[in-house]
Amino acid sequence: MMQCVAAGHTIVALANLRPAQHTDELDSYMYQTVGHQAIDLYAEAMGLPLYRRTIKGSSLDTGKEYCEREGDEVEDLYQLLKLVKEKESVEAVSVGAILSDYQRVRVENVCSRLQLQPLAYLWRRDQESLLCEMISCGVHALLIKVAAFGLDPEKHLGKSLAEMEPHLKQLSQKYGVHICGEGGEYETFTTDCPLFKKKIVIDAMETVIHSADAFAPVGYLRFTQMHTQDKGQGPTASPLPLRACPCQSAIDKMTEEAEYADKTRAIQEEFTSNDDLTCQRGHGPTPAHSSRSSAGYQWISGISGARGEEQGEEESIGIRAQTERAFKTLQDELQKGSWEMKNIVLVHLYVRDMADFKELNAVYVSHFASGPPARVCVEAPLPKGRLLQMDCLLHAWARPPSEGRFQCREAMHVQSLSHWAPANIGPYSQAVRVDEAVFCAGQIALVPCSMQLVAGGAALQAQLCFGHVAHVLEAMSSSLRLRHALQAHCYVTQHGHIPTVRATWQRMLTQAEEDCYGEPEVHCGPLVVVVVPTLPRGAAVELHVMAVQDDHTERTYSQTSAQLPGAILSCELVQASDGQFATLSLAVSTPSSAKGSADPGVVLEAVGSTLADSLKKLERPLTPLCCRGFIKLGAAVSQQLATGLEECLQRYLGQESPAVVLVPVRDLPDRGVLHLSCWLSV
Repeated sequence: MMQCVAAGHTIVALANLRPAQHTDELDSYMYQTVGHQAIDLYAEAMGLPLYRRTIKGSSLDTGKEYCEREGDEVEDLYQLLKLVKEKESVEAVSVGAILSDYQRVRVENVCSRLQLQPLAYLWRRDQESLLCEMISCGVHALLIKVAAFGLDPEKHLGKSLAEMEPHLKQLSQKYGVHICGEGGEYETFTTDCPLFKKKIVIDAMETVIHSADAFAPVGYLRFTQMHTQDKGQGPTASPLPLRACPCQSAIDKMTEEAEYADKTRAIQEEFTSNDDLTCQRGHGPTPAHSSRSSAGYQWISGISGARGEEQGEEESIGIRAQTERAFKTLQDELQKGSWEMKNIVLVHLYVRDMADFKELNAVYVSHFASGPPARVCVEAPLPKGRLLQMDCLLHAWARPPSEGRFQCREAMHVQSLSHWAPANIGPYSQAVRVDEAVFCAGQIALVPCSMQLVAGGAALQAQLCFGHVAHVLEAMSSSLRLRHALQAHCYVTQHGHIPTVRATWQRMLTQAEEDCYGEPEVHCGPLVVVVVPTLPRGAAVELHVMAVQDDHTERTYSQTSAQLPGAILSCELVQASDGQFATLSLAVSTPSSAKGSADPGVVLEAVGSTLADSLKKLERPLTPLCCRGFIKLGAAVSQQLATGLEECLQRYLGQESPAVVLVPVRDLPDRGVLHLSCWLSV
């Protein structure tokens, strides 16, 4: 609650779920009930109305996602908060979760149904520093339940956090105990804090041994007599004694270096071309599929709601109608392959005008429920009449797991405001994990606690959004880092931002390598940078990453370059150490020193043969799923390359040809005219 007040929110009411009469401890996955005898005193201590409800349900739906279910204890929370909203017109709910996805997901489910904003400012904070901050800020809390090795009911119940801090740190270092009790090691009752007008005094209590286990006895306190007492002064009128906002502290560390980088960036040349991709005009585009890999992946491209010229219809319909038509096309394609919407892992969404996003999103949200796919959304200069374009990665296991192995698919869809990473209040997850692969959503430089774009140039925005991706990866798996990225796409809005984001990316990877001093060289997937007209919220930088949890020091890496008449073809191949995934990057550039112009036919043949040769270098055969072709507008050769690309790939790869996604962009680095970014899977 102190964090909420520090963030500018006003606490207007308190709410509590209590156990049935004559019950102290519930077998609940959600709620702390020990200490319920003294909860009424919080209303007096804070001078606020308190709403209470008796818990009637039990833990019925205990999965990673939660769906409304009659008789579940979560529905008691729904009814309680529904009452509070009706009586007090509240707009948000404070959530104390630090690490528990189980509790966060259920509170967010309830808040979503009631149109309340969850505020989880403790989410994924470093627990040791958080405990220290709570103590130093005047939070006086007593241990009222213990249930972990090293915590003794006879010794430790009734002690304050300040008294217990050294012992808790010792247990954390020795045995991995969660220092803030996030693993259920202990529970607390707060008797005083800077928000209280009065403090709570416990006059009498008794110890109850719930389980006399020899190694980890479980015991709790039952309060039998308590009262409130006036404090020497009222509640804190001056700013709360909290440390600086964690978001702002992180931004401050980045600012000085970022300001220098922004001042030295290259000057952006004004882009004035209004060209369309003529190669895509007149046929839709047509939905296309990759082969389905043995691991159960398939990519679908060419999803659009535009009317095709072949039907004699040149007029453009509105964004809502095109979005609805695009989803109808997508559902038809899914049905052909016996897929369902729930099989979608990742969506790339390109819009002709970012101003259409709100209307588009209103349709988009109606097609996804809990655990939605990750999503990347940018503006691209799509052909006239085509207001949006989608492509999707699908997954469903082709066979049961082998003995001793497990199959894992989970979505991280954090909707609470926090200091961790931007909330995804919309219909997409921060990331979706399928076994060892993690597919992230695009990240821009929003300040997590305010959800406002950071005030700063491209260098600061790059550091912040790259940091968001790193936080998401670590949340998906504690050992995942930015260097595990196998494919990375960075969208910028000015050519001058390209060296800035490249330098930031390299610096962050270098810092990560320094943290792993002595390890061999790490081969992260190449950073593909493209210039687009506009990004969400007017951002200057957006990063999208697909990562693999492997031994990144053992990845297979190759790099080649070929001099062609009027062009240079560069190729990078990176295969995960387990052999299950790979990324292939092919860039075609036309250097100013080249004599004569590039021959599109020669270039395409070189692209096809290089891709085919690269597949032969793989340690393990993989299926090409997607070939994303970023095409520079305004260059005649790029139009011709785009026209013949799909046919070229089919000629060289046959049935193994990937789904081709053609994305017109304003510019590419290093005088590039075409950049192919391919994703491959076992």
